[in-house]
Amino acid sequence: MPVGFVAVTNGSGSLQISQYGLDGTVVRRLTTGPANHNYPSVSPDGRRMVFTGDEGGDSEIYSRELGTAAVAVQLTHPPLQAFSPSWSPRGDAIVYSALAPGDAAYQIFVARADGTHPVRLTSSVDSGNTQPVFSPDGRRIAFLNGRKGGVDRIWVMNVDGAGAVPLSAGPRDAYPAWLDAQNVLFAREDLARGTARIMSVGLDGRERNASPATQHFIEPRPLPDGRAYGATVEEDGGLHLVRISRTDGAPLMAAAPSDFVVVRLPVSQREGSLFTLAWILAAPAPGTGPPLVVYSLAAAGLLLIAGFGVMAWRKTSAC
Repeated sequence: MPVGFVAVTNGSGSLQISQYGLDGTVVRRLTTGPANHNYPSVSPDGRRMVFTGDEGGDSEIYSRELGTAAVAVQLTHPPLQAFSPSWSPRGDAIVYSALAPGDAAYQIFVARADGTHPVRLTSSVDSGNTQPVFSPDGRRIAFLNGRKGGVDRIWVMNVDGAGAVPLSAGPRDAYPAWLDAQNVLFAREDLARGTARIMSVGLDGRERNASPATQHFIEPRPLPDGRAYGATVEEDGGLHLVRISRTDGAPLMAAAPSDFVVVRLPVSQREGSLFTLAWILAAPAPGTGPPLVVYSLAAAGLLLIAGFGVMAWRKTSAC
C-alpha cells in the first residue's frame, strides 16, 4: 500500500514538485523558485527523480537525488528542447520527448540514466510523439502520437523503436500508463459531453472503461497490485488528485462489471491545483536502505488548462 505521494502544485505561483504523506501533509518541497518544474518521475530504487524545468526559458530534463539539500543536474541542453521523462524499470535509462533543431514536432528519445548516449527512437514526419513510458517488463514503450487534424492515439513500440503500431482508437487519447505488461491505462476526452474518462487498452487493442463517465479524469497512475490507480480530476474550478478503484474491490481488469469508487486525496487548498501524481510505496526504517521506494510512471502532458484540462496535444502535432 502507498505511504505517500509526489505531485505538482501551482500554489506558489509557479509549477513546483512536492512530496506528501497520505494524510496530505507536506513532507518536503522538491523544487522551488520562479521557473516551472513538472513531469516528475522517481527511479525504481527511490534515490533519484527526473523532471522537466524551464530554468533557461526552454524545457529541459533535470535529475536530482531525493533529499532536502540535493542539487539538480541538467541532463539535456539547448538547442534540444525536452520534457516528460520517465524511468526504465531497472533504473538504468530514461525515455523522454524532445524537439531537435530542424524537426517539425516532438520525437521520442532514450538515454542512459545520467542523460548520456541519447538515441532517437521515432522519426515521424507527419506527427509528433510524446509522453513515453516503459512497460513494467522493459520490453516496450507506450507513447502519445498526435497528428494534424486532432487525431491523438496511444501507440506502442519495442524498446529499440521498432514495430511501432497504434494501440487505442482515438481520436482524443493521451497520458499512457502501464497497468501491467499487457495493458495500458490512458485518458480519453469526450468533446460532445465535455468529459474525460480513464480507459484501458490491451496489446490486442481491446478497450475497456476504467472510471466513471460523468467527470473529467486524466493522468492515471496505477498501483502495482492492479486494483487501483491515482488520477488528476478537474472539478470545483481546479485540479485535484484522486484514487480510483472498483466498487467490488476486484482487480481493474476483472471480467465482471463494476462501478467505481473515487476518493480525493486530502491536501490543503493552499497548495493550489495538484496533478501528475507519483505514488510512494514504501519508506524503509532509518539506516536500512534508500530513503524512499517510489513507484512512478509519470509521463504527463504540459499544463494547458483549457480544452482537455491539462492535456498537451499541441506538443504532439506536426507543425
